[in-house]
Amino acid sequence: MGTKFKDYVKEVEADLNAEGRAILKGFRAHYDLAAQLLELRREQELTQKELSKISGIPQSEISRIERGVGNPTRATLEALGGALDARLSFVREPAGVA
Repeated sequence: MGTKFKDYVKEVEADLNAEGRAILKGFRAHYDLAAQLLELRREQELTQKELSKISGIPQSEISRIERGVGNPTRATLEALGGALDARLSFVREPAGVA
């Protein structure tokens, strides 16, 4: 086993069956969106409260989304994206990504 967390994760992923890989892919997609929102907000040096004021989305909802526990609608994501000068889009995954 590797000594770095990333190495450990790679080893665990290699041992997953098809069902496990599908579940992991779903989790990654879910948390990737949360991470993107957080990164965009921080790049613009905005607090959640400031983003709330600009977007019209409650700060508590922004917090839930960034923590990966929210279930935002498309309208919510578009409002946040508009406030952050970003837009929703599908991105093709590189070959070999589980």
